[in-house]
Amino acid sequence: MKTDHTLASRGFRFGLLSSALLVAAAVGCTGQISGEPGGTPPGVTGGGGGSTTGGGGGGQSPVNGTDPGRIAIHRLNNLEYANTVMDLLGIAANTTNFQNNDGKGDSFDNIASEFGVTDQQYSDYFNSAVDIATRAFADTTAKGKVLTCTPAAATDTTCIKTIVQTWGLRAWRRPITDAEVTSLTKVVTDAMGMGVDGAGGIQQLVTTMLASPMFLFRIEYDPNPTSTTSHALDPYELASRLSYLHWSSMPDKALFDLAASGDISKDATLTAQVDRMLADPKGQTFTQEFAGQWLGMDTLLTHAVSAAAFPSFNDPLKQAMYQEGLLYFQEYLSGTAQMKDFFTNKVNFVNNALAPLYGVAGINGAPLQKVTNMAPNRMGFMGLASFLTQSSLDYRTAPTLRGFWVLENLLCQNIPPPPPNVPKLDGASTTAMMMAQSENVAVRLAAHRMQDSGCMSCHSILDPIGLGLETFDAIGQYRAKYDNGDTIDPSGVFDGKPFTGLPQLTAMLSDPSSTYAEELKECSTKKLMTYSLSRIMGDADQPYIKKIAYDWGGGSMKDLLKKVVLSQPFRNRHGETAM
Repeated sequence: MKTDHTLASRGFRFGLLSSALLVAAAVGCTGQISGEPGGTPPGVTGGGGGSTTGGGGGGQSPVNGTDPGRIAIHRLNNLEYANTVMDLLGIAANTTNFQNNDGKGDSFDNIASEFGVTDQQYSDYFNSAVDIATRAFADTTAKGKVLTCTPAAATDTTCIKTIVQTWGLRAWRRPITDAEVTSLTKVVTDAMGMGVDGAGGIQQLVTTMLASPMFLFRIEYDPNPTSTTSHALDPYELASRLSYLHWSSMPDKALFDLAASGDISKDATLTAQVDRMLADPKGQTFTQEFAGQWLGMDTLLTHAVSAAAFPSFNDPLKQAMYQEGLLYFQEYLSGTAQMKDFFTNKVNFVNNALAPLYGVAGINGAPLQKVTNMAPNRMGFMGLASFLTQSSLDYRTAPTLRGFWVLENLLCQNIPPPPPNVPKLDGASTTAMMMAQSENVAVRLAAHRMQDSGCMSCHSILDPIGLGLETFDAIGQYRAKYDNGDTIDPSGVFDGKPFTGLPQLTAMLSDPSSTYAEELKECSTKKLMTYSLSRIMGDADQPYIKKIAYDWGGGSMKDLLKKVVLSQPFRNRHGETAM
C-alpha cells in the first residue's frame, strides 16, 4: 500500500482481509476523508467580510472574514505511535527500525502535511503490529487489557463483538460502526475457523486494528468533504486533539467519557482538561515536545562543541543544560509567570555539572536544584546555557546566529539568507578557526560587514542582539574579556534604543511599550497554534493569531494554551474545494 498527501483529499476505502494469515490494513470508511497540507485555507476573503458560517463548538466567536482552517489526515509520528501503544497495551513499541518515518515542518515534528506513507513504511508498521500483538498476548497484564472475555468458539460472536466495541474504541479512538464491527468480527471467526483458539483469534484482531489507518492516522471527517463551510469537530476528534497536544498520545478514560457524554465541547470542560492534563505526569511531554523544539533544547542535544576549545564540556553538562531549559519553561507554564518574566526571571536550575559553569558553589549531586538571583549578569531565557550554547558555533560565539535565533524564534521575523559568495568570517582551516574563537568577534564582524555592502542591512539588525550577549562564551559561561585580552563591549542598539548587556536587552524585550511587544505575543501564539493544530499557519490564520494574542495579553503560557484550545481553529474544521 502506498499513500501520499493527496490520499486525504480524494477519499479512500480500505478493505479488511478476514484471513488469519493475511491481516490487512483497515476497515472500510463509511465516508470520505478530507485533508491535504495545511496553510492558507480556501474560501477566505480576508479583512472584514462576513463571519464564518457553520462554526459551532462554543468558545471564541469567529473572526470576521476568516475560517478555522483544516488539518490534513495526520499519521502518528514516532513518539505519538510509541506513546499510544504504551497507553493502549502497556507494551513498548520499537520504532528504531522505522525508515524515514518522521518529517518536520516549521520547527515541529508533528506537522500533518509532512507525513505520507511509503510501501516500506507501511511494511514497517505491519511488522510492528505483528510484533506488538505477539508480545502483548505473551504478557498477562497486556493481554488482560484486551481479553475481557475469551470466545469459546467461532460462534461466540457476543464476546468477540464486546471486545471489538470496547477495546476497539480505544484503539481507533472513536466508536466502532456497525459495519466495522461485522468486518472485524469476521477477522476473528475466520482465524478460529482455521484452527486457532479464541485468544489467538483476538490476537489477529489486535494485529489488524494496529495495522489499520484508523490506528496509524488521526482522521477527522467532514460531512461534505468538498465544502468549506465550518463545522464543529466530533467529540472524539476533539478528545484526540486534546490528548495529542498535551501528551502526544491517545485519550485516556476521562477524555473518552467526556466525549461520550458530549461534555467535552463545553468551555469550562476544556479549560479544566488543560489543567488536569498538564498536571498529569504525562503532561511533561508537552514541555519536552513543544518547548524542546520551539526553544531549541532538542537542537542542543545534537549540538557539537569543540573539545579543543572547551575541554570542560561533556555529556553530563549538556544534559544538565537541556534539563534546565525544560524546567525553566515548565516554571513559565505551570506558575504565574508572564511573558515578560520569561525574559527577566532570575531563576536557574543547576546540579554538580552545571553549577561550576555558572559560578555557583555548594551544589552537590546530579539532580537539578532551583536557585534564584544567582548573578546580576544572568537572567531570563537568554541567560540559559542551553540557549547560549545551541546558538553558537562549536568553537566560538556567533553573534549573528544568536541575533537570528531571537528574531526568527521569538519574533517570528523572516530573515533572508545571506547573498551568494559572501566570504566566510573565519578561515577554512581548523587552525584559523581555533584562533578565531579567542579573538574579538565584534572587530571581526565589523570588518566582515565592510567587505560586502549587501551584508550590511541584515547584519545591522542581527549583530547588535548577539553582540549584547558576547559576555557569554559559546557554552554560556560568563566572561568579561576575550582570550586575547580585549575587553568585551556588549553594547548595541535594539528597537532604536541603545542598550548594554543582557540585563538591558531583556528589559527592552519585556517592555510592553516596545514596538516589538505585539510581535513577541503574536509569535508565541503562532508557535503554539502551529504545534497545537499540527499545521503551518498561513496568511488567513493571522486574524485568529492576532485576536488570541490580544486576548492573552502576554500572560502565562497556560493561559495562552487555554485560549488556543477554546479557539475556533482548535474546535472546528472544514473540507476543501474539489480538486
